[in-house]
Amino acid sequence: MKLKNILSPALAALLALSLVSCGREAAPTVTESETGTKIVWESLPETETETDTETETETETETEAETETETEQAVDVPPAPDPDLWETVTPQPDPTPYIPTGDGTAPLVLMYHLVQDEVTGSAENLFVRPSELRGHIEALIEKGYTFIFADEFGYSDQKTVIMTFDDGYLDNYTEMFPIIKEYNVKVTVFMISDWIDCPDFMTSDMIREMSSSGLVSFQSHTANHYTLTSLGDDQLKEQFSRSKTRIESLTGRPVTALSYPGGFYNANTIEIAKDYYDFAYTTHSSNTTAGYSVYELPRIRVLRGMSKASMAYILP
Repeated sequence: MKLKNILSPALAALLALSLVSCGREAAPTVTESETGTKIVWESLPETETETDTETETETETETEAETETETEQAVDVPPAPDPDLWETVTPQPDPTPYIPTGDGTAPLVLMYHLVQDEVTGSAENLFVRPSELRGHIEALIEKGYTFIFADEFGYSDQKTVIMTFDDGYLDNYTEMFPIIKEYNVKVTVFMISDWIDCPDFMTSDMIREMSSSGLVSFQSHTANHYTLTSLGDDQLKEQFSRSKTRIESLTGRPVTALSYPGGFYNANTIEIAKDYYDFAYTTHSSNTTAGYSVYELPRIRVLRGMSKASMAYILP
């Protein structure tokens, strides 16, 4: 099957082989834009939906990705993993939970993907260096921020920050995890649940270890990273429920926050997401979440090359 608009032939081949080895029969379309890397699985089986096409077009929200040229790829939907094969853990309370006061300042939210010195492919801006991540954390600490999880969103008298990492890449364990343990700060990983245990992504054991540390919250980036605005109602429910169930089975903790894959969502996406999640995060970039719906929360996009001084400069 042919890949179009690829970041690089080597990266596409690696990603395709990784996903095939996890039981997927087709490769995704990977595109690069100013918003970063976008992984798309298109042309899913058609399902009946009550959403009117014209209304959906008018209400569709795509943030910065609205100007992207979309490339479609005909693929089969990967089969759902067998829940009977999952190794579950006993549910545990969230250690040292953060309780918002209900008034005051809204949290600042940061969006990361990979943490590596070496860049693979042409999406260089996604590869934040480990030294840069350390600088960002130091800047936040020096500015007096309290680190909270994505599912702890709420207004507070304290200055709070939510550090999020999308997709669940392997370097989140090998590079990011040791750094946050060094500084004893909380982060959230929005995990693509069907990519757990796939090459270049985190394993089940890594996720259990990170979650048990009390420093990492694993939340939903859906099951397969499909473009949600292209799915029917039943497909959306499947993506949300399968992701939520899989991650909760590993961590023993509730999954109540979602990151929209590629930043794509619309009014129908939000309505269905409300049945599964309490919060949803976009790719819209803003240095404040004040006044936003809890299902359209913006995040500051953190890119390679951002220094400690640069982070300190943009902090409210």
